[in-house]
Amino acid sequence: MSTLPGPRGTRMFVEASGDTPLVWFEVCAQSGASSDPFGVEGLTRHASMLARRGAGDLDRAALDEALDGLGAVLDVAAGRDTVTLSGLCLTRNLDRVVDLAADVLAAPRFEALEHERLLRETPQVIDEIHDDDSSLATRWFDRECAPGHAYARTSVGTTASLARIDRDAAAATWRRLFVPRNVLIGVAGDVDEDRAATIAQRLVERLPDGPPPPLPAFDEGAAPRGRRLVVVDKADRTQAQLRLGHLGPRWGGDDTPAMLLLETAFGGMFSSRLMQEIRVKRGWSYGAGCSLRRSRGAHWFEMWMATAIEVAGDAAALTLQLYGDLVARGLTADEIDFARSYLVGSMPFHLATARQRMQLAVRDVAFGLAPDYTATLPDRLADLGVDEVRAAAARHLRPDDVVTVAVTTAADASDALTQATGAAATIVAHDAY
Repeated sequence: MSTLPGPRGTRMFVEASGDTPLVWFEVCAQSGASSDPFGVEGLTRHASMLARRGAGDLDRAALDEALDGLGAVLDVAAGRDTVTLSGLCLTRNLDRVVDLAADVLAAPRFEALEHERLLRETPQVIDEIHDDDSSLATRWFDRECAPGHAYARTSVGTTASLARIDRDAAAATWRRLFVPRNVLIGVAGDVDEDRAATIAQRLVERLPDGPPPPLPAFDEGAAPRGRRLVVVDKADRTQAQLRLGHLGPRWGGDDTPAMLLLETAFGGMFSSRLMQEIRVKRGWSYGAGCSLRRSRGAHWFEMWMATAIEVAGDAAALTLQLYGDLVARGLTADEIDFARSYLVGSMPFHLATARQRMQLAVRDVAFGLAPDYTATLPDRLADLGVDEVRAAAARHLRPDDVVTVAVTTAADASDALTQATGAAATIVAHDAY
């Protein structure tokens, strides 16, 4: 991986590989949906999707047709921390695809017709979330885990916030995001550094000057104290989608290696404690796991499972008990060794292609880390033992402050969940958010 100063104050990451005649590139703005104005959630996503719907001399249909004719892909993805334009094409078509990408970046059309169409389409996305219990549980958990935190707000939007999005604001948001000093450029595949530098120059040469937009504040002390229970009421459920967790530490902090071992041994493998106790021994859920969310700021430590409604309370109670034991006693030496072996052995799968290596480098830098942070993370696990892992658990895991979100039929499950968590149930309609 070559890390280079890019044109106009950008940073550039190049991973050359001539194995196939393909080139991948990414233009990553280091700001995302967590910076949406309050009450206008969904603005960054809307701006990002609208920018892709026609640019330069081409409307949406013509742009799609041009890409199809080149066998190429241009996508825009809006996350909480970043907005990324990504491209994939054959080497022989690279120049033409870069021209199209440069138009999307610097000259999106933001047509009124597409703006109105997208405003009609996005409520359908929200309806699809309401229909899918797993997605709905995640949406409500994000909202309830640490209210007021930058990541607690939806990137898709709500019915009310979508009504406040106007076309001029969307265009201004895009222009504010894609200024050179806020941009990372990744190129991978059948290119050398000189060709990559030329590509980068063409991608950003027409972008407006300006300062990087300010980042939202990420307050690790904002987490509510005490256990809470939110039951998302949905009629005629036979299952309960459960999410349990709290605000965790920032990915990339000093304790990330220890947290990675905790995550893996507790809920990241088939042999992990959660999977063994919830699925293998009791058959309560097909899967059970946990994860520390990977983001620029402090984000959630989350546990999940989907149980039959009759055992939802028992599953929540056991999960909280296991979580308390994890904090009190940490991991055994054998668990640490096995988790470490698993992580070291699985890392090559995340670094197998030039595209993966480039994308990880771009993500790490967008998170404020070194470009090789993820790739070298297994090396940081070597010296961690029982005491270090237990100390990290004590610093960051808070079983007494867990919020439990359950998507289920409240009349059939809320009493058992209240008994399991020790928290009074707040019951909300499934389509209230």
